[in-house]
Amino acid sequence: AASDVYKRQAMVEVKQVDLKTFREMYCIPETTILRWIHTKNFPAYKQGHKWYIDVKAYEKWRETEHANSYKYA
Repeated sequence: AASDVYKRQAMVEVKQVDLKTFREMYCIPETTILRWIHTKNFPAYKQGHKWYIDVKAYEKWRETEHANSYKYA
């Protein structure tokens, strides 16, 4: 319980995480993340064979994407 909270806090402080960790942090399917990486202005980069996502940039990206998706509603 207390250790889970600590783990979550530690994850948020990390600036870049690999795709698997990112998927677990946000409970987003891997296919969705890969689609975002390849189709949108998503804050990710590939190093070797692994994708890494910048967590703070993702938060900012999510806000702008959310705002854009309702622009014409």
